[in-house]
Amino acid sequence: MKKVNTVKAHREFDRIIRHGKAIKTPHFSMYFTPSELDHVRVGISVGKKNGIAVRRVRIKRQVRAMVEKADILGLPLDVIIAVRPTYDPEEYSGLEGELLASLTRMKETIH
Repeated sequence: MKKVNTVKAHREFDRIIRHGKAIKTPHFSMYFTPSELDHVRVGISVGKKNGIAVRRVRIKRQVRAMVEKADILGLPLDVIIAVRPTYDPEEYSGLEGELLASLTRMKETIH
């Protein structure tokens, strides 16, 4: 993902989570709001309950790869993906299907 496609500021995370719509699954909580920009911006949150730093970075990389496979990069949205502690990096393929299904549901909610 390119730098312009990321949400970094804590203030923006809070705004999207408070005012956005939510989709929750066993391993992810997704929050999204419409954006004034012509592209999607994604923020990924992995808490300390998910494990040590090495594991959290691995999870973020996996989630970024999943988002790139999804067809959402052209949508005018701000999205926060919060990874729940039940996420297991060893079960990547099953979790990928869960996230892609959630992103598809999000696209349908917007249109």
